[in-house]
Amino acid sequence: MGTTDIEAAAAPAVPPVRKRDKRRAILDAAGPVFGEAGYERASVDAIAGAAGVSKPTVYSYFGGKEQLFRETMADIARQVNEVSYQHVVALDLHPDRFRAGLGELGVALTRCQRDGCAGSLSRLVLAESRRDPAVFEEVRRAGFGPIREALAGRLARLGNAGLLHIDDADVAAQHFIALTQAQLPELTAGGSADADDTLVAAAVALGVEAFLRAYAPRAEDSAR
Repeated sequence: MGTTDIEAAAAPAVPPVRKRDKRRAILDAAGPVFGEAGYERASVDAIAGAAGVSKPTVYSYFGGKEQLFRETMADIARQVNEVSYQHVVALDLHPDRFRAGLGELGVALTRCQRDGCAGSLSRLVLAESRRDPAVFEEVRRAGFGPIREALAGRLARLGNAGLLHIDDADVAAQHFIALTQAQLPELTAGGSADADDTLVAAAVALGVEAFLRAYAPRAEDSAR
């Protein structure tokens, strides 16, 4: 065995270079194209070009423009709502701190909803939902669903601890979000303008107060 053969045998195996994730590249490219052009004017050719793939490749992964749009909106929703999800799971459940924690959570969730990307996503989904109702359901399941489920779990734990009266944790989660964000459309002109942080915080505080009154522990809870 020559020197070259020995060196080759002793050298560690080099892992193969992973091929670029074409599906991921297509989704990343489709978001900006759909966002700028809308569904009708966005072309698969433009998306393929931005992704650096062929048009047939786009069809092989997503079947067509409509399914690509649905999955792109759902993918953006997951990314946009990841921060919101982290705020929910971090909610402090300590008896002395959960009220303040709910207030902080309410502000954090409105901050995420006021993010420019979230606003653009909401407007695009609403605009296209009449054409394809499945778009709204895909976005709801991918983005909002995990947040509501996580919040329901945290509220259920507060109910089990006797700190709140919770009959249906999923409904309670919906009520919390609705109450803390009730004034957001007015404060942001339907999502088209920035809102004053102080006004938003005050609106959220009123929503949290209403939620705590509605879900305050009852006399029978202490007997559990």
